[in-house]
Amino acid sequence: MKKLSTFAVITALMLSGCAANQDVQQADKTDHIAKVRAELKAYPPATEGMQRHVFILDKLENERERLVEVVISKTMKLDCNHYMLPDALEQEDVKGWGYPFYRYDANIEYMVGTLMACPEDKPDVEKTVRAPRRELYRYNSKLPLVIYAPENLDVSYRLWQPSAK
Repeated sequence: MKKLSTFAVITALMLSGCAANQDVQQADKTDHIAKVRAELKAYPPATEGMQRHVFILDKLENERERLVEVVISKTMKLDCNHYMLPDALEQEDVKGWGYPFYRYDANIEYMVGTLMACPEDKPDVEKTVRAPRRELYRYNSKLPLVIYAPENLDVSYRLWQPSAK
């Protein structure tokens, strides 16, 4: 019986240590988010017709091994042709600070597409059209990833890392 109660005490201590560790990790993450949000004051506000998309990247051990791909897309009804949005993502810097941000400023009415002869009886279907991947950007959790794009576009990002080979 004494062994069982000793085991129960040790297990309870281990579980409380795990809970305390999770609390510390959550506090660190909250502190990190607050620090990065404070840097947003330096970025310009979105102009009319544009939306500012802000992504706060998690702190990682080896950030130099990661890259970020910015994905600009829009879902719309289209015919059987293949389309893509114009390539118009430009990197700029916050004047006086040097912080990078990205601006996608293109007229999406002029999409690039194939010219296949679609059957007249084939209805338009919902498709997600993306801008071409231009380049991969450096992962930096110390600053927010800020992208300005027209309000009717979706903006997201993907993370890239080397394989374990």
